[in-house]
Amino acid sequence: MMKLTPSDHTYLHLDTASSPMHWSMLLELSADGTHLKMGDVRERVRERSGLFELFRLGIEHGRWRRPREVVAETVDVDSHLAAAEYTDAAELSTQVTALLETPLPRPQPMWHITLFTPAGDGSQYFLLRVHHAVSDGIAGAAFAALLADGTAEELAEFERFATSPRFRTPDIEPGVLKEAKAAFAEQHAAGKTGRSWPKLTTSGRREYALYSASTRDLRRAAKAHDASVHEFLLAAVGRAISLAPPGAVPAEVVRVTLPVTNDPDFRHTGNAVIVTPFNLAGNVPDLDRQIQRCKSELAGIEKRRPELTSAAPATEPGLPWALRRVIGSAAMKHMSPDIHIGINPGFSRLRSVLGKPITELSALSPLAGYSFSVTSLILGKRTSFGIVMDPAALPPGYADTFVEYFDQVLGEA
Repeated sequence: MMKLTPSDHTYLHLDTASSPMHWSMLLELSADGTHLKMGDVRERVRERSGLFELFRLGIEHGRWRRPREVVAETVDVDSHLAAAEYTDAAELSTQVTALLETPLPRPQPMWHITLFTPAGDGSQYFLLRVHHAVSDGIAGAAFAALLADGTAEELAEFERFATSPRFRTPDIEPGVLKEAKAAFAEQHAAGKTGRSWPKLTTSGRREYALYSASTRDLRRAAKAHDASVHEFLLAAVGRAISLAPPGAVPAEVVRVTLPVTNDPDFRHTGNAVIVTPFNLAGNVPDLDRQIQRCKSELAGIEKRRPELTSAAPATEPGLPWALRRVIGSAAMKHMSPDIHIGINPGFSRLRSVLGKPITELSALSPLAGYSFSVTSLILGKRTSFGIVMDPAALPPGYADTFVEYFDQVLGEA
C-alpha cells in the first residue's frame, strides 16, 4: 500500500473545510461533431481506474486526527464521475466555481471528474479534481490516463507518475541548508515593507478566469526583452497587477510563492514541489524594469536555494499529529504569501478523449494561504493560465480584470 510522506502531509495540514487543498484541470473539447455520451465516458473511466493503485488511494481523517491511507479494492465510478449541463458561459463558471469550493469526500479515492455538456451547441468540458496530498501538479499527469486516448504503449508514459516511489526530501548538506535559511530570512525581511495585497479570508468563496496564448509568441516576446520565458511571465504578472492593483494603492512589494521541484528528474509520485519566496514589485508598470528585478531575484534563488528552508523532512517528526498541523499552519502564516505564480511544463503528448480533440487544458490551483493564484501550463503550441482568487478578499471580478490587463501586457510585449 502507498504511504503518504511528510511532503504529502503538508497539504493535509493546510486543508480546511473552507479552503480545500485540491488542484483542478479543466479540459475543453472541440465543439466539432457530436458530443460525447456519458455512458462511453463512464466505461472509459471504469476501465482506466484499475490501472494504478494511485487511483484507488484515499485518505481517512488527516485534519485534526492522524491520516490513514485507504486503498479501495475497486473504484466506485458512479461516485467519482458526474454529468452536468450548462446553458451559457456564466452557468458553466458558476458550476465549476462550486466544485472548486467543495472538498473531496474522505476516505474515498481522492479524485473526481465532472463532464459538462452544453444544452445546445458548444464545447464539452471535463473538470478533474485531485487532492494535493495525493499528487502535485507534475506527478498529477498520471491522472490524465483516466481519460486520454492512447495505445498501451502510449499510456505507459503515465506510469512514472503513478508507480514511482513517493517523493522524500534528499539529505541536505549543512552548509547548503545554512545558506538557504539565510537567504529565506533575507527574502522574508525584504518583503515586509510596502505590502498591501489583500489577505485570504475564511469565506471559502472562489472565482476563476482562464486565458491562453501561443507558446511561440511568448518565447518571441521573452527573447525580444532579453529574458527567459520564466522571467518574462513573472514580469508580465508584475506589470499587470501594477497597472490594475486590487486596491486603491498598488503594493510596493507582493510576496509570491513560486513552486520549485525538488526532483529534477520528474520521476516521483506524491509531492516533490516546494515553494520559494519571491518578492515581486506591485507598483512598477514598466516591463523591462520588472524583468530586471525578476532576473535578480531568480539568480539569488538559484544560487542560494531558500526553498530548502521549507522542505518537509524525509521521515515523520516524532510529534502528535495535531501539533504538527498547528506547526504547519504557523509556518504558512510566517511565510505570509500574497499570491502564487506557477509556471509548469506539460508532459502528456496525448490530445484527445474518446476521439474528441482537447482544444484547451488549464490548471487551477488551490489557495494555500494566498488570495490570488496564477498557474500556467506550457503544453505544446499553447500556454494556458488558470487564475483563482478569493472574492471576499479581492474585488469581485478581479480575476477577469487581471486577464484583461495581462492580455494587454502580453500584446504590447
